[in-house]
Parts: sequence; C-alpha cells; structure tokens
Amino acid sequence: MRDIAKEAEQAILNLKDQNHGKIYLKTNQIRKFLTAVNAITNKVNVYKAKHLDATELPDELAGEIQFLKVKVAYQAGRERSVKDFMKQSNMKQHIEAVGTSIAKYEAFAHYIEALVAYHKFYGGKD
Repeated sequence: MRDIAKEAEQAILNLKDQNHGKIYLKTNQIRKFLTAVNAITNKVNVYKAKHLDATELPDELAGEIQFLKVKVAYQAGRERSVKDFMKQSNMKQHIEAVGTSIAKYEAFAHYIEALVAYHKFYGGKD
C-alpha cells in the first residue's frame, strides 16, 4: 500500500535539498492549487452522494481533474519554484494516474493536502 504522507514529505524534503536547505515555493502558490483540488473534491462528494455505488467518475469530472495539469503548468511557467515543486512531487504523473477512479482521486486529494502540510512544516515561505 502506498504511503501518501511519506511520499509527500519526501517530495518537500527533496525540494528543500535541491535548493540548499530552503523552500522558495510560497504558501499562496501551493494553496491556489489546493483550492482548485478542493473545488473538485466538493463536486466529487456531491456525485458520490447521488450515486452511492459509483466507483468511477463521470467524464466531465475526470476532465476537470486532468485540466489541473494545465493550471499547474501555467503557474510553473510563471515561477521556477512552482516548476521545481511540480517535478519533485511528480504532479503530472499523479494527476494522470487518477483516470476516472474515485478512490484514486481521493488519494490524490489527500496527497495534495499532505504536500501543503509538509511545505508549512518544513518552513515553506509565506
């Protein structure tokens, strides 16, 4: 079984090591992404409430999740610290791995929450 918390912690530690002990990624940069993920999570929860036996997401929601790659790519193009974060966290691969699986999306959302928490814990900039 995958340890999401350990994986997130290692990504932040790798980011810190890459930058000689500093994390240049600002909290607001990572929180913008968390906000986008939380908005999708709310939609997933509504879908799950209406479709109690569902294990797969409808195409519309799966598409919104895949569009997160575009949002993070745009931010990465604007700011090197975001690009470094994307690379260390394997963000693109994590998003692509979700596919249409509700369980995989939920694990992804927890991974993002863990990244934010470890970013703060290890001294990410405000």
